[in-house]
Amino acid sequence: MHLFTFLLLCSLFTVCVSKGTDTDLALDQVIVCPDGIALCPSTSTCCIATDGDYSCCPIEKGVCCPDRIHCCPEHYKCDLKVFKCDRTFNAKLLGVKNQ
Repeated sequence: MHLFTFLLLCSLFTVCVSKGTDTDLALDQVIVCPDGIALCPSTSTCCIATDGDYSCCPIEKGVCCPDRIHCCPEHYKCDLKVFKCDRTFNAKLLGVKNQ
């Protein structure tokens, strides 16, 4: 029984380590921000953050807000007076996730 548990843990460890060390990301999984340094998931948008570096908006084809903190979905505009995204219906304002 102890041998079985040991082998199971070793195989799980090997799987975790091999996935954790795989740094070769497919080009279709990331986008390179305009600075040529920052990388974001392909399902996001690069936005300039308040510190001047690029951050990832968690929306594909998102619109970066002028406050450099928030972003909105495509075809929406930022309404920072009431902190929402405007189109034809109310949308929730999303924060930009720093890397």
